Amino acid sequence: MNMKKRGLSDVVAVTLIILLSIAAVVIVWTFVRSTLEKTGSEITASCVNVDLRAISCDLTANTVTIENGAGETVVDKVKIVYYDSVAGTSSVQDPTGGTCEGINALERTACTTAAAPVGTDQASVAPILGDRVCGVNPVKVDCN
Repeated sequence: MNMKKRGLSDVVAVTLIILLSIAAVVIVWTFVRSTLEKTGSEITASCVNVDLRAISCDLTANTVTIENGAGETVVDKVKIVYYDSVAGTSSVQDPTGGTCEGINALERTACTTAAAPVGTDQASVAPILGDRVCGVNPVKVDCN
């Protein structure tokens, strides 16, 4: 009995397997790509990467000079914190004017505030990134 058997050649079989594999990768990538793109857009500036610190404090001019470190974070705004170490109190003030907005890396600027509270002898700074107020830098500078 002589039956003619017909089947796929090895070349055709390998070609079909490769095409099916490519199609599977394309299908999976379409779902994964949209998830990855959404995740990337939700990442915002983090307070961890901010290196903003007070450099000096001048009570007669009501200014605190601040410096943004070498990080890539641009500080949108700041809050100035005045301390009275004798009484153990602190006071938070917003700078007046626009000199303390949009502070780039390695930039130094003087922030003017309303009159510092009586008894103030130290100052520090808290960065603001967007709507988020980051923690106050624990390093305080002495005021003169």
